Amino acid sequence: MDLQWWITVIGVPLVSALFWLRFHDRDDVDKALRGLKEELANYKLLVATSFVSVSTMKDLENRIMAHLEKIEHKIDRVIDGRQPRGD
Repeated sequence: MDLQWWITVIGVPLVSALFWLRFHDRDDVDKALRGLKEELANYKLLVATSFVSVSTMKDLENRIMAHLEKIEHKIDRVIDGRQPRGD
């Protein structure tokens, strides 16, 4: 068996198989990346449609702060209305 036989019988099919695997894997990776890109786009759309806008959050914050100020004033009235204890 000479070197040319080894190259013909073993080398050429082996190199061909390696090239086939390389390009076959590339197709799988490309498909996976396209799928991830599509999923990311769908997630961005979900975030854009389902999360609260800044103006709505500011309105909610103002309402909460108004209620907290009312509670604070009530507590202040209760504390101011107390009689100091005699020693």
